[in-house]
Amino acid sequence: MKNYKKFGICPVCKSECKIDEDIVVCPRCGAPYHRECYNSIGQCMFEDKHSEEFSYAKYFEQNNAISNNKNNNINNVENKDRTDLKKCPNCFNKNPADALFCNSCGTPLSETYAKSTFKQIPFSPFFDKFFDINKDEIINDIKVSEFIQYVKGNFLYYIPIFKNIDKNNRSRFNFSAFLFSGVWFLYRKMYKIGITLTSLLILFSILSTFIEFSYSNEILISLLNKVGISNSSEITLDKYDLFLTNFYSLPIIQKILVFLPSIFKLLTFIIMLISGFIANKVYYKNCCSKIKKIKVLCKDDIKLYEEKINKFGGVNFSIIPFVSICYIIIEYLPRFLI
Repeated sequence: MKNYKKFGICPVCKSECKIDEDIVVCPRCGAPYHRECYNSIGQCMFEDKHSEEFSYAKYFEQNNAISNNKNNNINNVENKDRTDLKKCPNCFNKNPADALFCNSCGTPLSETYAKSTFKQIPFSPFFDKFFDINKDEIINDIKVSEFIQYVKGNFLYYIPIFKNIDKNNRSRFNFSAFLFSGVWFLYRKMYKIGITLTSLLILFSILSTFIEFSYSNEILISLLNKVGISNSSEITLDKYDLFLTNFYSLPIIQKILVFLPSIFKLLTFIIMLISGFIANKVYYKNCCSKIKKIKVLCKDDIKLYEEKINKFGGVNFSIIPFVSICYIIIEYLPRFLI
């Protein structure tokens, strides 16, 4: 039996006809078939072309050349696309090759451009060190580049802080966490502490508003009417003393109701203050824990590693409008209903 492998592949099953297989060859055009494939159709697939002196060998060579050209064109396009795309080191967004900044997060894509840009800005020595980040430096057995991948937005702020926490166990006051408290933790994907703090703040806000408009205001207005005060211009030292006397004579439960809104507001402020002081350390520990778990889970699978980093790291933008709407409803709706 001849080796018809040089003639190409079986036109029916599209696999090569090998020398050790039972092969049937069309005597007119030379098309090779596996016997089972030929029997399944009962004739040569190119029967209608035999009158045109059709040759399967030439047909196969022509098709093979066309296929190779197509593949080469596709590979060239793909290689060109890969060359033309520039990956952002911060958010991993793909940008055009001539882009100086990421069109997603604004990170400088050219190191020389980034350095020259920073040099032109009159930073103090503190800020010169602030932007000097060595991506291969190790913090708590984790590379700085891995922290950058996890933190994403605003990593220039957090990396120096993480270094200071690791070396000196000292942090900085986080004003974003102070102002937004639970929402900031939710934004940074620390959902347990974020939900806890947000729930407490919402509860304090609801109780404060409800007690203030349902009880406290009525008690205070009643006391002011008793001493003849209708506006601030009528307050005198004698009337103020009389007001205090009447207030001290109130039942203990009413005194508590008068002070409760202020107590809840004080508790809210304390939570905000604590959030500002602990935020960076909590976030640092969260980053270390999550990155180490992801590395153990993914091992050498880079694609899975990047997928998990993007899932658990970065920030949650969608939480901001949701919490803002909830806050507006909770804060202002009771004022219209009470």
